[in-house]
Amino acid sequence: MHVDRVQAVKYQAATPYLVVLFLVALLAFWPTYLSLSPSASSAYTHLHALTAAIWMLILVVQPVLIKSRRVALHRTIGKATYFLAPLIVVSILLLANNRIRIAPADAYAIQTYILYLQLSLALLFAGLYALAVWFRRNTALHARLMVCTSLTLIDPVVIRLMFWAQPSPSWNYQWATFGLADLALLGMIWLDRHYPPGRSLLLWVLAALLVTQVPALFGLTDGPAWQSFARWFASVPLT
Repeated sequence: MHVDRVQAVKYQAATPYLVVLFLVALLAFWPTYLSLSPSASSAYTHLHALTAAIWMLILVVQPVLIKSRRVALHRTIGKATYFLAPLIVVSILLLANNRIRIAPADAYAIQTYILYLQLSLALLFAGLYALAVWFRRNTALHARLMVCTSLTLIDPVVIRLMFWAQPSPSWNYQWATFGLADLALLGMIWLDRHYPPGRSLLLWVLAALLVTQVPALFGLTDGPAWQSFARWFASVPLT
């Protein structure tokens, strides 16, 4: 078997972990979204929740289809992501715009911080997906990049569980949620220690993760540059 195909097959083992992430997401969003009446949330929230859930299910199903040799269905679903992935990014932009536009004065500061988290994760997701499409003929690298899109889901899922357990933290929970995503990626890099193309690609992904995490971890979102951008973004009538 070709080495790239062997390396792609190895990533079918990610399916159980993606299933766990999906189940944890259901638990995390239960008290603040799933258990509430649909009228309690905006249409933008529903759009984002629906598209993100479908994406997680696709990540679970696609490796199973390859393993069961249902390649045609795998490719059909893959083509459907050409529509779904941009829709996910649009849903994040719309939700972010709506949240900051309706934020009360006493919550505006924290909303500008959340805005950074939303937009940075949207940028990471879009970049990882674009690269996955670019490398779609290299099954090994394509598989890695698709799995990496799930890393952008770790923070919004895990941080809700942390706030559920302790609503008033004395430290920035992002250190834990970002750290968990980084550790997951470091684990993938370690698994690729004998496969240089995959290891090199994942190191670049790690670098991108770290760069986007720095502003949130070190208070740079309080600076004039981001605050100015946030005011401009809030003034754009997307919602």
